[in-house]
Amino acid sequence: MPYQYRVDALFEWIAKVNGPAWGDVLDAGTGAHSLAWLATLPTRSLTALTVEDWRLGELPGIAPAARIVRGEWTDPALLHGESFDQVLVDYVIGAIDGHAPYFQYDYLARLRPHCRGSVYLVGLEPPPRDGSILDQICRVRDACILLAGHRMYREYPSELVRRWMEQAGMQVSDVRVFPNRVGARFINGQLDVARRKLPLFADRALASAMERQIEDLRSAALANGEQTWGADYVVVATAPAPSQGARNT
Repeated sequence: MPYQYRVDALFEWIAKVNGPAWGDVLDAGTGAHSLAWLATLPTRSLTALTVEDWRLGELPGIAPAARIVRGEWTDPALLHGESFDQVLVDYVIGAIDGHAPYFQYDYLARLRPHCRGSVYLVGLEPPPRDGSILDQICRVRDACILLAGHRMYREYPSELVRRWMEQAGMQVSDVRVFPNRVGARFINGQLDVARRKLPLFADRALASAMERQIEDLRSAALANGEQTWGADYVVVATAPAPSQGARNT
């Protein structure tokens, strides 16, 4: 079934801030959701970058006119000599540690030469460590990821990301925080991530016990219904083309 873009408050706010002129756009770490949104916009060109091979079969069907690039920002040759009017950085900062550990500290400086206009960075504030059942779900998810021998996402607060953007030569003009209403989709999504890691546990008894814990948490959390918990954010910056920077696409 073709991927259908669902209305996203963060993306709709970005569209309002940006206005109708998009020009050449880079999705600097694309997924189905961000690419489906960008494909609805009046862009002159759309380039979508992914580090995940499995996405290469999915993304062209979502945005047939887009140029899909398989690459990693640690490669100095990636997008060499190209710059873009608008750059979307959608939950990339938190995901970097899973692909290129510690590179998140250099990522924005690496991205800067490819910007000649606006940068919209979407992120997730670190989840509240408040002892709630939603906090427990995130802790169990992370424990399962680690016990499977994988690396977790690592989220960073908006104020820190803002400073990184400024240090990279971007001029931050706005930071908008969006409190999250979380319910069944969030609960099932996080716990399903945890379940998928169980076959990779070395200790099968531990995997069985963790499976019971996952399903107990699922039942209890779903019974609570939707709650306001945690927040997403968008940092808006301008990054004019350097006088001796990348050429235009």
